[in-house]
Amino acid sequence: VPDLVLQSDWNSPALKQRSLPLPEADTLCNQNLKAQRCGRLKAADGSIRLFAPDVVLIHFRGEPQVAALRVEPMHELEAITALSQRSDVRFAELNTLQQRQFESNDPAIGQQWQHRILGSAQAWEKSLGDHSIRIAIVDTPFQMDHPDLMANTVSGWSVVSNAPIFSSAGIDHSTLGAGMAAATINNAIGVAGVGNCQILPIHINGFTSEMYDAIIWAADHDVRVVNLSWSGADSSTLNEAGRYLREHARGLLAMAGVNGVGTLNYPEQPDIYCISMTDEADNLRSHSGPHIDFAAPGFQIFTTTTDSSYAMASGTSFSTPLFSGVVGVLLSINPTLSTEEVVEILKATADDKGPTGWDPFYGWGRIHFGKAAVAAQATLPRILNVSRDVNGVTVSATYRSGVEYSLWKSPQLEMAIWSQVANASYQTDQTLVRLTDPSNAGESAFYQIQVSSVTVTRR
Repeated sequence: VPDLVLQSDWNSPALKQRSLPLPEADTLCNQNLKAQRCGRLKAADGSIRLFAPDVVLIHFRGEPQVAALRVEPMHELEAITALSQRSDVRFAELNTLQQRQFESNDPAIGQQWQHRILGSAQAWEKSLGDHSIRIAIVDTPFQMDHPDLMANTVSGWSVVSNAPIFSSAGIDHSTLGAGMAAATINNAIGVAGVGNCQILPIHINGFTSEMYDAIIWAADHDVRVVNLSWSGADSSTLNEAGRYLREHARGLLAMAGVNGVGTLNYPEQPDIYCISMTDEADNLRSHSGPHIDFAAPGFQIFTTTTDSSYAMASGTSFSTPLFSGVVGVLLSINPTLSTEEVVEILKATADDKGPTGWDPFYGWGRIHFGKAAVAAQATLPRILNVSRDVNGVTVSATYRSGVEYSLWKSPQLEMAIWSQVANASYQTDQTLVRLTDPSNAGESAFYQIQVSSVTVTRR
């Protein structure tokens, strides 16, 4: 245990000799945690963080190891401020109790190697997905009452019979895919998809015209992501449907990159996003070609299947709904993102496993769910300043084009009741947006800015 250093000795030239390198030092954190004796500090995001008392962490210039320095109780914050100003100190910080990332309680998640590869736990810290985002599984319908799917499943549509679908015993192909996208996370059952977005079946036999009709129906019924785990990514007809989905629902059409070995000479269709398949070592396990946009895990994956069961499977039919689920979560984090913005986030955060930039094997790279979720959250407007003058209270935030802003306030944060400021004025210089509440006559209030997508007019 390091010797106690009094506040009067914080500027001592011999301070380094009073510290102990971390591999040798007992920082007392374990016994303090067991005794529930920890300091509390409000973090920048408003959460309360715990730290070990009595000891601070310090790195002296020229030393190979970070050291522990024992200080007087209740003086840890003062110590790191003072110690950081010493010329021989690189940094000093609290011994913070770091937070474990989200851990799913789904018992079979250990058999799903893709979540480790994709950084799913990092993404789930940002969002588990939201039912406001709908993903269509276009196929023979999946098992809608599967215990691991039913919480995220809503009624769909049959292009074949031109009628709603309320229930289905399902087939393996679509049920495996549905689980990759949206097997319920954290329900203590089975496996975990990539997000708790809403999924729905759209029934087709497999003709191009049926696929086209399915995509149009989806776009007209608030579906943001359409998953087609079929061949056909070379079809100009389906590309037109993908364009309609993008323009009318700000949605994205994902299609299978096609199973097989070698180059497939499909053309690149700009409104179809084709997904190749990778294994646990990031090896390509499907066709390459100019049509490939991204790669995703799909080889020997474990997911839901019919008879309320689970199975191992391989195919771009499963890397594609995984990709679709990731897109759904990104839209859950920021529903105002356009199709193009989502794609750019995925490009910027993908792990480049082939030649630099785009290549016919991995496209723009093997997607990284965790990095993409962090990038999506960064697109949300941030409040930068709140000020009051004779005109009222003005809240300034970062500006995003293509969205609508509204100002909300609450008299308190505990059990907050938010109400929209109906007469708020709006100004922007295309960099910042300023919303002013003219009715605030000196009372205390808390403010937030909400953003929503600009209304899309459908035919």
